[in-house]
Amino acid sequence: MNIWKRFLLPRGGLNSKPTSRIWLPFFLFTILALILAACGSAEPPGASSPTPTTQATSSSSTNQDTPSPTTGTSKPAAALTGLRMLDANNGWALSATSILKTTDGGMHWKDVTPANAGLNQFARGNFLDQQSAWIAIPPTQQREGPGIDILHTANGGQSWQKAHIDDPLVATIDVPHFLGTQQGWLEASSTPGAGHAGSDIWYTTDGGQSWTKIASNMGNNGLTLGYVTGISFQDTQNGIAAGNLGAGGDNTVPAVSITHDGGHTWHMQALPHLLGGYEGIYNTSQPPVFFGSTAILPVNVTTSSGDLLVLYRSNTSGRTWTQTSVAHIRSDNTYVLDSAHAWATDTQSGQLYGTTDGGDHWSALSTKAYHLKALSFVNVNNGWGIAGESLLHTTDGGKTWQSLT
Repeated sequence: MNIWKRFLLPRGGLNSKPTSRIWLPFFLFTILALILAACGSAEPPGASSPTPTTQATSSSSTNQDTPSPTTGTSKPAAALTGLRMLDANNGWALSATSILKTTDGGMHWKDVTPANAGLNQFARGNFLDQQSAWIAIPPTQQREGPGIDILHTANGGQSWQKAHIDDPLVATIDVPHFLGTQQGWLEASSTPGAGHAGSDIWYTTDGGQSWTKIASNMGNNGLTLGYVTGISFQDTQNGIAAGNLGAGGDNTVPAVSITHDGGHTWHMQALPHLLGGYEGIYNTSQPPVFFGSTAILPVNVTTSSGDLLVLYRSNTSGRTWTQTSVAHIRSDNTYVLDSAHAWATDTQSGQLYGTTDGGDHWSALSTKAYHLKALSFVNVNNGWGIAGESLLHTTDGGKTWQSLT
């Protein structure tokens, strides 16, 4: 899949490049900002597996010619909201109005937005490779009612198809997650309220032309997280939903939901309690990144003495977990490149932090505050990040950054 790492990225194997990367733009920031209280009771682990409610969408798919971009345009017309670099030269980006591609490492961008795309600043993209991409577009201003539009290209943006998910309760969405060109999932949530946010999981087997709702935390399929921040799949059967238990749940312990049947049924999995004697703990997990059977799960922790970022690690596809060391930062954009390397911006200081040993040790990479939002690294040295109106690039693993736009 492509994601957060979770923002625009692919997931991969331990012995190859990862199938999911975390492109964590701004979905987590938005959903956490909307959450006014921790909330919603949770069902016990090991709940029974009744047949989930299945709902097909009324989807329309139409080919659209991509308008010709302005020749020679070197800068995006609007601030970027999402980014996914495939290698040192090729990549995709999103703004509130455009879908963009680069072939020279971000120096110049080509607009491949179809006519009447209907983009907004909350759109999220999954960019599998140079040819295949999906853009999920939630309601403008995140108001429930209109449902979700899905744009898909299989030829690098030369033409697009549009499908519609008729889910009137949707206000926010996660990044679409595709393991290949056909099979994909999308998590969508309602506006948080009364300690809970309804979350639906949609599934496609035809590249996004049609979608079916296969699970909901309002149903009886075992998805008992009060808030879902996103989902991530290792393969066609095994996946993890991240978030927290909501009001009434024990959020002093990190929790995720796990599926072994492609997202139709789920069960709760509690992670080890945070070590270190912290008090006033409140955990919210972010979607993990898979490398074969190894999963790296970032967890934001609020304590009475300050905010923390912790990477939890599983070598058993999420069945058992161990905690790594804490970083004394608050981050909404953790980017995991592989099982050893990750980067995160401290939202308070604006400094970029990094780890080279899977989270056992974290360090500030520079004394300068770059205030990077969405991140995308293609190796341990080359990375890109969005900072306000600018796109920055590093060639030394995040120590120094140069502006490209």
